[in-house]
Amino acid sequence: MKYHLFVGVLWLLFLTPLFVNAASDVNKNRSVTDVSKNNITDEVCAVFPGPAQTWQGSYGQFIGSEQVNIKGAAFVDGHYRLGFNIVTSSYKPNDYCDGKQCAAADGYFQLYAQKKILPSWPEKDDGNFSIDKIKPNKKEYWFKKVYLYKNKIIKFPVGTTLHLQDLDLNSSVLLAANSMNADDLKIFIHGVNGPENRPSITLSKGSRLYALIYSERHISMSNGLGENETTIITGAVTAPSILMTGNKNKLRTEIIGQSACFESQPEYQLAITPTVATLTLCESQKITFLVSKIGAVDSDFNGAISFKINSSTGGKWARNAEFNHAQSFGVGTSDFVLENSDSSSAIWLQPNGAEMVTVTASITDMVGEQPQGKYSFIPGGFSVMPNNNNIIAGQPFTMKVKAVACANQNNLKDAAITQYSGVKQLEFDTRYVAPSQGQYHVGVVSRDNELSSVKVNFIDGVSESISMRYRDAGSVSLVVKDKTCTSDYCELITTKVNSLKNADLPQGLVGEASIFSRPWTFAMCPQANDSFTGTASRGDGLAAAGDAFVVRARPLQWQAGDKLHNLIDVTNNNYCQRSITPNFLAKDAPVATVTASVAGIDTPQNGYQGKLTGTVAQQNTESHDNTAMIFDDLRWSEVGSVKLAMTADSYLGMKINPSQRAIGRFYPKQFVIKDSAIINAHTESSPFTYMDQTFKANVIVEAQNAVGEPTRNYGAFAPRLKERLLLTAVDLNSNTRLNDVSTRIDQSNLVVGWQHDWQQAQLTINDGALTFKRLPKNNNNSAVTITTADGPFKVGLGLSVLPRSECLVSGCTDFANKTQPLQRYNQSQVLTAPLNGWVDSRYGRMVLDDASGVFDQPLTMPLKVEYWNGDQFTINTDDSRSHFNSQWSCKQIIYTSKPHAKASLSATTNNVLQGKNYSLQVLPGIDENEAYIKQQLRFWLRIAAQPATNIGCTENENVNQPWLTFNWRGIGDEDPSGLVTFGNYRGNDRIIYRSENASINPSSK
Repeated sequence: MKYHLFVGVLWLLFLTPLFVNAASDVNKNRSVTDVSKNNITDEVCAVFPGPAQTWQGSYGQFIGSEQVNIKGAAFVDGHYRLGFNIVTSSYKPNDYCDGKQCAAADGYFQLYAQKKILPSWPEKDDGNFSIDKIKPNKKEYWFKKVYLYKNKIIKFPVGTTLHLQDLDLNSSVLLAANSMNADDLKIFIHGVNGPENRPSITLSKGSRLYALIYSERHISMSNGLGENETTIITGAVTAPSILMTGNKNKLRTEIIGQSACFESQPEYQLAITPTVATLTLCESQKITFLVSKIGAVDSDFNGAISFKINSSTGGKWARNAEFNHAQSFGVGTSDFVLENSDSSSAIWLQPNGAEMVTVTASITDMVGEQPQGKYSFIPGGFSVMPNNNNIIAGQPFTMKVKAVACANQNNLKDAAITQYSGVKQLEFDTRYVAPSQGQYHVGVVSRDNELSSVKVNFIDGVSESISMRYRDAGSVSLVVKDKTCTSDYCELITTKVNSLKNADLPQGLVGEASIFSRPWTFAMCPQANDSFTGTASRGDGLAAAGDAFVVRARPLQWQAGDKLHNLIDVTNNNYCQRSITPNFLAKDAPVATVTASVAGIDTPQNGYQGKLTGTVAQQNTESHDNTAMIFDDLRWSEVGSVKLAMTADSYLGMKINPSQRAIGRFYPKQFVIKDSAIINAHTESSPFTYMDQTFKANVIVEAQNAVGEPTRNYGAFAPRLKERLLLTAVDLNSNTRLNDVSTRIDQSNLVVGWQHDWQQAQLTINDGALTFKRLPKNNNNSAVTITTADGPFKVGLGLSVLPRSECLVSGCTDFANKTQPLQRYNQSQVLTAPLNGWVDSRYGRMVLDDASGVFDQPLTMPLKVEYWNGDQFTINTDDSRSHFNSQWSCKQIIYTSKPHAKASLSATTNNVLQGKNYSLQVLPGIDENEAYIKQQLRFWLRIAAQPATNIGCTENENVNQPWLTFNWRGIGDEDPSGLVTFGNYRGNDRIIYRSENASINPSSK
């Protein structure tokens, strides 16, 4: 049955493990003056004349059962007496008064208390007790219910008065703050709203109460079954009746009389703390002997403490932790005396081996039984010994485990504990150091995973070799445990230990070793939708030279079959699918700088290596996505494919294997016309070129990277991966929207395949022969060329790249400076990269004027060169270069007065000057004094490839100037010709001269 309790201000403490003397731990190091009559009134003493009683007029009784003890009972008339009418025992004749029989008051009324009239219970009280109701300056409380349990200790301010209806203490302590003086706390139990025969104060299971208690209800006290569960009231108790129950295990329920109102004989009791403990062999056990004076706040003990040590291995003890002046104890029981001890003296104990040591102590005239402590010592833990603390993630390593006195203390008791032999179940934990978290753990190798618990054979304290593996990077501690040897139980000491469950006590044999793990190497992987497999001869394009490209550097685990040293080629894309070491990328991981560099050229063979720029180095804790470091600003200056290397500086003092991968294809960022010139055929005055006349173009095109540097490997690309260039022409003078005249450019004289003839980074057209063709006229006779005069044109030339459909995959390059608009019929306008200069292209013809004169004198045949100015033919005054040779000519006799064929052109070779020439003469070809001959002839100057038709000309030599031919007769473009008349006196069409009647009327031009 549980009874409700009411109490005042409460402070929580942790109950001391030893309840042989609860007052000793609370009293220790506390200075309190001796209790005197001056601290308490006569009125109070009238209520509390002794340690236990009822009041006058009450026929209450004291009942004891089993082990019960009352100290301080009055010795009257040869008997120890209590202030009760009846003192009885329910178990045997009582020895409750400090080992002597207790008797009733038997008429000695001074042993009874005066009955106290308690004040009425107020309408507004303090309710049920709670800790927040405690006020530092409040000295009187009215609580209906106080219930304390689970080792709580309640302290009230000194001088507090408690009014309660129920008080129930279960394994708890109640006293005045900072004092074990019972006079400092007074408790009054009211019989309000309840029958007086129901116990109102219940103390059980080792509870302690330091107070003067006046109760209108019965009091019940009992202890528990445990060795530390003695229930004690220190002070005085006045109640209608008291029931005290002990048990058969010599554990007593006690009332220790203590008050200034009566005298109690001083007695001492001895305690040992701790009573049970388990330590490792590398530690010394501190054992404290506590001497307390019963009924007093302070102990004035000064004397000798005797103690016995029982050991199976022997050892040593000392009065200080440094073991100065240590004394040895042997196997079996050894007796020692601790001289000059006070109320709190200590020794330090250390055996030679794993065992349980028993210590028993005593003092002279000690009250109670001799306290005893049991101290177990087990190995300190394991020395964990990897064959190498620096490992590669994923690569197995071996280690041994040694049971030692002190784990993880170099050169300190590291000898093996030879008793630790046989098959042991070991557990392996991973404590993450840097970074502080992880997903992999260090464990025993077992195919595809790591075991965290295995059976391992030990011989003389040392294990067999164990194959371990850790798949991640970073600094970790490998923790090895044997949980079967703990502070509760260990086979080495073969005894079950009832320990105190202290968190600081060992929870098994433990050892650890620092492991420093690095990634094996770095995979170099493309980002999504990218490919690294392109080369100078095949595959996809990656990026333009000098543009940023992305490499994802994945820190890899080692796998079986991998090399352990030197450079690792990770060109195979399978490396990008392998497991990584995620902790290498963690925020609080050890820092390493990873650097990308050019290890060499992959393709083309013997190509230029180029330079790697951009953000080539960064720390592993920086730009990443938890699976790879992201190098998103790498730029290679060349084209083709490059051998890229990834290296790292020291990571946890280790060098990560550098890796290498072929990455490509890189292609030129742009084409730039480095130099160009258009050279007209005629440069003697204002430069110009006749249509169909060859002019020259010089061009140097350079393939460049993003910063304008030449990409010299471009010349070694496979032809199908090079761009096809297109030469275009526009009419710069055109006022119409359509200005594309590219179809009239004849490129047939350029070197075949000039578009692919790259020499390293440059493509060159050197003195490229081009013509701007005349406009052909529809002609059914394909053997005859007939052209139409048009123009003139200001022809600009440009270069374009023929579009390709696969640019998104393979990568394409175009000209950087395309400023020349080109508009074709029914197409969108495009831009081309212009060449310097232009062609002043003119439709030209060479003209021979007719000549006539006397029959026997040479005639001058005027020669001129004309061009079509858009409206008509006009003399080309810019031409001082067109040439003729009279020896290469044809002659057609139209009329002669007598057979005669000697008329001819004088031998003349000359050029025009500003479009004209008057040096060409026609000789009549007659002898001196020869009779008058009238004749008419047509002369052709040979400049075309073929002579004029229908004249029977056999002269094949010509001054090759087909651009000056013209469709004179409507039968095709042909050589220029002129009509020469000898014997013509005409000067006026209305006058016919003598001898002119036989002449014909030649057609004029």
